Amino acid sequence: MLSSCSLSSGDKTGLPSLPLISIDFDGEVVNSGVLPVVFRGHGNVSYTDGVDGQALDLSHTALFRKPIIVSNDQVTRITDYPGTTLLLWTRLSPYDFNNYVIVGQKNEIEDFEPFGWTIETGNYGSWSWHMTDGVNEAHYNPLPSRQPINDGKWHMVGFSVNFQKKEVRLYYDGVTVAIYSLAQEDFSIFNSRLFIGADPYSADPVKDCYNGVIDNLTVWSRVLSDSQVKAIFEQYKAPGFKQRMTVPDTISVMSWNTWGGGVRSGKFVGVHRIAEIIRESGADIISMQDGFGTEVTVAEILGFYLYKRSGGLSVISRYPLGETYDIYRRRASGAVTVELPNENPILFCPVYLNFSPNNGPYIMSGVADPDTLMARELESRGAEMRYIVWELQTLVDRNDDVPLILAGDFNSGSHLDWTEENKDLHYGVALEYPATYALTRAGFIDSYRQLYPDVRAWPGHTWSPIFKEVLHDRESFIFYNGSRLEPLHSRVINTHELSFPSDHGALITSFKLKKSDLK
Repeated sequence: MLSSCSLSSGDKTGLPSLPLISIDFDGEVVNSGVLPVVFRGHGNVSYTDGVDGQALDLSHTALFRKPIIVSNDQVTRITDYPGTTLLLWTRLSPYDFNNYVIVGQKNEIEDFEPFGWTIETGNYGSWSWHMTDGVNEAHYNPLPSRQPINDGKWHMVGFSVNFQKKEVRLYYDGVTVAIYSLAQEDFSIFNSRLFIGADPYSADPVKDCYNGVIDNLTVWSRVLSDSQVKAIFEQYKAPGFKQRMTVPDTISVMSWNTWGGGVRSGKFVGVHRIAEIIRESGADIISMQDGFGTEVTVAEILGFYLYKRSGGLSVISRYPLGETYDIYRRRASGAVTVELPNENPILFCPVYLNFSPNNGPYIMSGVADPDTLMARELESRGAEMRYIVWELQTLVDRNDDVPLILAGDFNSGSHLDWTEENKDLHYGVALEYPATYALTRAGFIDSYRQLYPDVRAWPGHTWSPIFKEVLHDRESFIFYNGSRLEPLHSRVINTHELSFPSDHGALITSFKLKKSDLK
């Protein structure tokens, strides 16, 4: 059973204790944490005023500019723990837009590129985070307009890794700005040397030394709660991100396959057009499919929070994101709590079902056999949805207090549309599509068809606004479960005054959010 109390990842409040590594750079380089470490490069160090006391000065005004290496020569390994969190305060020198590694761990694997992670300077004064195991890569590159570190102010950045869940949470100024599900299996890099101020594989660490200052670098042997990260930041600074404090009366949800994030309309223009359409729609929570690297930029333009489940599946939310759940496969689905104000979470499940087999041409031939079509659907998208529904059942709130919304691109039609009465609309085929049928049997409601049951008057096609010689159908869906949600209106967005940036229309449904009887 899922209750509203168990949904939040920020249930532990107050400042965390007993870090493994804690370096405050207050006139010397020493570890006040519990893990014995060895420093290299800690002689002849420059200091300046820090966020608290003094800080490590690697800027252009420093006399000594070189990295510091932290080695753990003990038997204890970071990966012996369930996870780890690293936080630091930093300030980048303004007007220097070169790329620098602020802190990182790297190593080499035979026949592969170096693997590891880094926190670096990012796009024109922002910060960035990167991780790779030599095969799988993950990147976070926020915009300087929202997450600068070169504005003359101190900023706290960092991340946590849950080794068991294979999940990273990224932090900026005490806020969890993004959550990533990872594909990689090998986290042994966290047992290697930690480089502060330069790339571990730099051929010239003085030339490549970070042009900035660093303070209060701390590493814990666990994933800190979101509220603990917030408390650490608020020791020194007031909250920078404004958050809505009252529970909204309505919530708007979008599902949109963005066709590579709109880049076919331009690497800059298309992505910004995607964000523009989302903003003008008023959507609060977006299940974004086929983003493949653009979802960070879209979230940053909107000032939203990000849950990146896989390269092709993400959630972008106006409201903070909490606990995540490993539903089925990263490529196809996931689940995350959207933390509305005053402990009013919504469980949100993004979905992106298999695009294969493509039954459109076969159906359009006019001689398609319904049994053959059903067999194909059951083996692919039907099977995927059955697994998703089975795993979601453990998260459905039996107290009917936590609403659940599932939104995504099913790459197939609906059993509510392809009925005997509407065969003439579908090349003579009636088909009980198994993906939508499985959801209906499990108690989920199709928001669009609930509002507009007349298939002929309201076809709701999302595929495809730009390709005319294809099987036009309703393939994007927003389903819901729970009596606290009441759909108010729903529509498909498939036009733009210049050019529409995707081959899929965006489906948006607005819900009335009823008050909880338990609060």
